[in-house]
Amino acid sequence: MFKKINQYFEEVLCTFFLSVVFISVITQVVLRFGFSSAAVWAEETAVYGLIFATYLGASLGIKRREHVRITFIVLSFPKKLKVASIVLADFFWLSFLALMIVQTIVYTQLLFNVSYVLPGLKIELKWLQMFIPMIFALMLYRVFEVYWVWKKSGWKGLPL
Repeated sequence: MFKKINQYFEEVLCTFFLSVVFISVITQVVLRFGFSSAAVWAEETAVYGLIFATYLGASLGIKRREHVRITFIVLSFPKKLKVASIVLADFFWLSFLALMIVQTIVYTQLLFNVSYVLPGLKIELKWLQMFIPMIFALMLYRVFEVYWVWKKSGWKGLPL
């Protein structure tokens, strides 16, 4: 069960949030052009759905090792330098993710000291913002997972 969840977690959530974006935008277009009206919730739902889909897509890119890299230069290096440059780049990536986790937690804690209700959705921003540090932690987990799989393979190939 955990293996299936681990395998398809980002795909399912990205599909869900992109569907939310699509439905929200189509609803807004139909209401505006067909009925000269608007849904107050549609724009905010589309914005936050796109934000979540983007962050989860980044996590999916890390899991599949399909995120943006400049590998054509690295692949021309000797083997030891290839490995060192990939590991160094991932160290910087891990450092960035750790920084983002800390900063988004600080920001989320600030939101718990104030009350900011989203006008369209009528919910407090802190409940949506809480997911951002969790998604950065998921990205951090995915980087470690890639290295765990690389270690299990006997350090064959590169974690590209």
